[in-house]
Amino acid sequence: MSKVNGKEIAEIFFDLKVHMNFWSKLHLEQVFSINGKGDEGKLTMQQFQLLLCIKDLGLNTISELSSSFYLSKSSTSLSIAKMVEKGYLEKESPSKEDDGRKIYLHLTKKGDTALQSTQNDLMAIASSYFDSFDDKKKQALYHHLNATNHLLSTGGTLE
Repeated sequence: MSKVNGKEIAEIFFDLKVHMNFWSKLHLEQVFSINGKGDEGKLTMQQFQLLLCIKDLGLNTISELSSSFYLSKSSTSLSIAKMVEKGYLEKESPSKEDDGRKIYLHLTKKGDTALQSTQNDLMAIASSYFDSFDDKKKQALYHHLNATNHLLSTGGTLE
């Protein structure tokens, strides 16, 4: 087995990112509203990602979300305001001991339902696509994706 350096891994990693983006455009993005207008009940991709970060990662302030998405606070605030208006999120004022400028965000029942519905639609499309693979290819893909996910989520540990 030949020695592999970080640059070679990085090149394959970025190729994978490009292919994943292209695959997503072809297969998954049909689930999302393009601009948030006219598709009642459909989230935009940004709304989906924001709701997911609030629910799963506990990022619940404008500062945390804007930093994670590399967006300005004003742009993030506008997106959040639209989601509050649509009933997906609610704002909570800080406690007296906390920084009075912070506003905490929480998913509403409607937001949680929209998030779950979108996730279900995405899983249905993706699983249908992967179910078309033969068993050997599914097993190999599952193994490699699982190993890659583990390496990336643990910072390279093998345990």
